[in-house]
Amino acid sequence: MDDINPRPQKRQRTDHIVDNAESSSLPPPSSTSSQPPSTFRPLPPPVLLLALPALLALPPSHEHYSLSLFLSLRALRTCLELKTLTPDVECQAWTGLAEVGLRVINSGLAATGEHAWTNGIEAEVEKAIGKGLLIAQKHPSLRALRHHLSLLNAQFAFQSNNTKYARALLRRLIASFMSSDPPSVVYVAHLALITHLTSAPPPAHGVSNSGAPSAPELQAALTAITALASLATRNGHSAIEDLAAVLRVRVLVGAGQWDLVGDALSYAEKAMQLVFQTREENLVKGQEGEKAIQDTAAALMRSYSITAQDVHTSASSESQSQSNSDAITTPSPAKETSSVPGPKATDTLTLALTTHLLILGVIFHTHAGRARAADIRLTALHTLMDGGALVGGANSDGLVEIPLPGHDSIFLQVTHPHILFLLTFLVSAVAKRDPVSRRPKKRVFAECGLVQCRDNRLGKEGSVKINVPLWASCGDVTVVEQNALRIEADLLCELVTVSIQRSNFEAAESHFATLIAHTRTHDIFSAYAARIALLHAHLAHALGDTERAGTSYRVAAHLDGAGPVASGPTSGGGFISAAARAGEALLRIGLSASQSPPASSVPPAAQASVQLDPSIASLVKDALARCSSGASAPLPALGELISAALARSHIIRSKSLLKHALELLSAAADNHLRALVLAVVGAQYVYTAPAHAMEVLAVCETLGAGMGANPKKQEGPEGAAPPSAETQSKDGVGNAPLRLWVGERFLGTCFC
Repeated sequence: MDDINPRPQKRQRTDHIVDNAESSSLPPPSSTSSQPPSTFRPLPPPVLLLALPALLALPPSHEHYSLSLFLSLRALRTCLELKTLTPDVECQAWTGLAEVGLRVINSGLAATGEHAWTNGIEAEVEKAIGKGLLIAQKHPSLRALRHHLSLLNAQFAFQSNNTKYARALLRRLIASFMSSDPPSVVYVAHLALITHLTSAPPPAHGVSNSGAPSAPELQAALTAITALASLATRNGHSAIEDLAAVLRVRVLVGAGQWDLVGDALSYAEKAMQLVFQTREENLVKGQEGEKAIQDTAAALMRSYSITAQDVHTSASSESQSQSNSDAITTPSPAKETSSVPGPKATDTLTLALTTHLLILGVIFHTHAGRARAADIRLTALHTLMDGGALVGGANSDGLVEIPLPGHDSIFLQVTHPHILFLLTFLVSAVAKRDPVSRRPKKRVFAECGLVQCRDNRLGKEGSVKINVPLWASCGDVTVVEQNALRIEADLLCELVTVSIQRSNFEAAESHFATLIAHTRTHDIFSAYAARIALLHAHLAHALGDTERAGTSYRVAAHLDGAGPVASGPTSGGGFISAAARAGEALLRIGLSASQSPPASSVPPAAQASVQLDPSIASLVKDALARCSSGASAPLPALGELISAALARSHIIRSKSLLKHALELLSAAADNHLRALVLAVVGAQYVYTAPAHAMEVLAVCETLGAGMGANPKKQEGPEGAAPPSAETQSKDGVGNAPLRLWVGERFLGTCFC
């Protein structure tokens, strides 16, 4: 039946349902539906174009890195072509163009010629900086951009090898700062000046230069660091003070000013609350007063008399070190009796500064020949690294924040964590000089470091990508990669060294082949040519090939920059040339002694001094001048050994020199050279004190045998085959020439 009054159809609701009570106050749906929906307002073209470079920014390791730079340049160029730009927008556009252009230059894209859009980029960057500075100087409100453009101008001049102009710009900028300027900008200008004073401009292909600064540059850098520290003290920014203290140590170490490093290192360690005090140092301090009051006669007797206590110096510590190294399963240092201090805070800046300071401390004390002080700092370094000092791991970007209370923070790029991780292995291998052990720590650290280098470069999943900040360039990535390759080459050199010391000549030649192939493949052979020649000389010397050893010594000194022997005692060269001249001098002295007429029945101590040719005498004089007391260990001990070899007729002076050399080598924990000095000492006492000579030679023979000690046999599972004879007898001979010579002395003493 049809309904007379049908109900109207229900209209479908299109507005949003409102659940709260305030919905009744809203206008009717008809009125709201008639209004147009709210939309975003379009950005002005200049603002959009200025924002594009930040949106398009990519790290240098990205495959579209060059495309992002091209689009960023295109956006900024288009922005500057617009009319009626406000001064602030135009100044920001010129600043952005200069920043992106500098990234293009640093990445080497303009030098290859493969990208047409990079043609004339240097002139464009120079024009952008000039235009931006002109606008910023006319408008006081753009003072912040003026400072930033001045920093970019100094960076561009520095990369263009115009270092004097770059430093003048920074000094002018620092002098123009007012009290109202933010401290972060002031600190950045000071840090930029320090960087320009202590480093050389990077070459076009992005490989870092590591030349030491000249004396005026070093003095200017130290003055700049002092000014930075004073400014931070006035402002109450302790983080900048700590940074300045660590920077001072790093600059002095890089410049080779070892006489000034000790005080700067002590001050920096106190600022970072790193207090190291071993039991041996306390004993030494307590004995200083006692030694000062002893009479002159007793002091004179002790100055040349080599007692049994001197022979067995640190014998207990060496045996403890050997037992600890036997139990090593991972590259970790031996435990010290004193407590190991940790960082005073856990922020990224403090951890980074503490890591750098510990590495610098290990390097300094290793150079000075103080093994105890180096070991305790190395222990602290390993503890810090194992505890997560590299925030984000070895693959983080190395960007740390410097907090400034009440002001904007500073983000500082420190040494890349990947390099710090590999550098810890290298520093550990260099600091461990003692080859007497079943598992020498030098070899353990070097092998583990090589594994890390090769896994990162030739891993199963390909090479590990280096993470850097977004504003970095391809040149920054290349610097990190080149540093990693150099660390790998240094680790190979350490393996060659320890193999020669332990008379494992097959392993030494194998590592030599790997080292030469590595340096030639990556085009760094010229930087290692002098060191490779010196290692070749040591290998030939150990094998008894005197002619090749002498030639290699001369080649190493020449490649290191040393002039002819007759030109002067210190005519150029560094550590390698000093070691080469010392090695050649000892070789020539030994050949002269072996070619001399047979000795009579008169004891050697009573024979005349060694008569040397004029050429050998000048060589010895040059070697002694290079192996001065301020040289790196063990060069001073080598100088004392050479002087003792020439003073055979002056028995008291010879014994005094040998005792001093023995003390230096014992402090440096260098048992390889210590065994040689003990052999010479034993030869001097054969005729005057046979019992004492037998004791000295016994210690010498023990050290020689320890240089070839085999690892302990590891028990395998039941039913497993025992290890082969070849595996058990690897480098088990030790220092064979030294042990043979000691055996001959033993035999001669017994028949006397």
